[in-house]
Amino acid sequence: MNLTNNALQSDSKNMSIQSLEHVRSYLTQVFGDTDDLAVVPIRVGETVGLLCYLETMTSVPFIMDNIVRPVSHSNMGPELSSAAMLEDMREKYYGGLSAVFINSLKELASMLITGHAGLALEGASFMLILDVKKLDARSVAEPTTQTVVRGPKDGFTESADTNMSLIRRRLINEQLRFEKYTVGDKSQTPVYLAYLEGAVDSEVLRKIRRKLQTNDMSSVLDSGNLVELLRPIRFSLFPTVYSSERPDAVCTAIMEAKAAIIVNGSPFVLVVPAVMNDFFKSPEDHYQWFAFGTFTRLLRYLAFFFSLFVPSLYIAITTFHAELVPTVLLTSIVGQREGVPFPAVIEILLMEITFEILREAGTRMPRVVGQAISIVGALVLGEAAVQAGIVSNINVIVVSLTAISGFVAPVYTFGANVRLLRFGFIFLAALLGFYGVILGAVFLLIHLVRLHSFGVAYLSPFVPFRLGRQKDALLVFQTPLPNEENGRGKP
Repeated sequence: MNLTNNALQSDSKNMSIQSLEHVRSYLTQVFGDTDDLAVVPIRVGETVGLLCYLETMTSVPFIMDNIVRPVSHSNMGPELSSAAMLEDMREKYYGGLSAVFINSLKELASMLITGHAGLALEGASFMLILDVKKLDARSVAEPTTQTVVRGPKDGFTESADTNMSLIRRRLINEQLRFEKYTVGDKSQTPVYLAYLEGAVDSEVLRKIRRKLQTNDMSSVLDSGNLVELLRPIRFSLFPTVYSSERPDAVCTAIMEAKAAIIVNGSPFVLVVPAVMNDFFKSPEDHYQWFAFGTFTRLLRYLAFFFSLFVPSLYIAITTFHAELVPTVLLTSIVGQREGVPFPAVIEILLMEITFEILREAGTRMPRVVGQAISIVGALVLGEAAVQAGIVSNINVIVVSLTAISGFVAPVYTFGANVRLLRFGFIFLAALLGFYGVILGAVFLLIHLVRLHSFGVAYLSPFVPFRLGRQKDALLVFQTPLPNEENGRGKP
């Protein structure tokens, strides 16, 4: 950056640089008695200076080799306080590094926190800021929450720079844009908005930018903190923000005229607007024969209905509407429930709550024993409950089918919401039977029809129905790109 232009853009309200001692005292006041602050005297030719950086955010060997060593034997004179000589020094010794000039001590403190080093010279009212950040991050590995049999095995990491690189390598497109925001009053977390220029609807981009700019969050430690910020104001029973560890899934969403939000420190990238159909898609659908991809997608919809309605339908039939069951099947169910001291709803609730406890225990336990606890615990407790006469065999089958169906959802957050709704339908079925289930389903459908994500209908592309937008809804075809027929910028 040119020194003269930078001077014109300086903020007169910030504290300006007066002397080296002024710089030292300001940094000591701001950072206090922190052990990782380094304010090192340095000499550039005949001029005395200070080199300031945070050891935990920078690479000290890199600083020694690329900042200190080039100027240690400099023959530059004492005229370095002038703007022209400072610019000449930057071009001569640090031409290959990202460098800017600043004259604000407040800006200096902000730059040090983000992994920069500041070089102040005696008599100069400007400081040279050099990018020397140290990127210690987890290496790119296979995603743990969205696994595929066939497809790319790389996943996002906690480094925003790495995540943007993974997206850029797949979308080799000059229209790909990354916008940086700082969210969180205390954490000052870098957040990046990624989209294709001209593809995303301008109104959607305006809403996202406004939410990221006008937020009152104190800290953002994971992208999950931003989900509530991006959710619609109206109460929602379903997730309206899609999150993924997979670069290919995020790139597909960007090509579908959506925007991605990358949070530094989180391996989960958010995608908005998100509609219900997005949570039934898997990147693997497009990596295999279209007929099998369509079959598995339809199977996910079927599993969703099983997970949501099977327990409530079982309670409604066995408690209120036994005449709807064939006689042979009804005799079998009654025979199995003979001797069970609890009504069907108590049976279901006992097994559902037990399974939820096992699921949570398996998640929180160390990975080595967590899976064994969940599987063995379910088998042992289920068998023991049946033999003790607390629950019936058919109840174990219903709860098992429901739990397995809940795991089919490609996105974990969507399956978690269904688990909560399932308990609501269980209570409705226990009170009103089929009428309660139907009433709950009607209210749920009304809620879904009224729900929007950044102005996009949550049931899109089914509601409102447009034949041209059904290309990749239930049936798997090549991912559609936004065009004039589909509605520019609409998913």
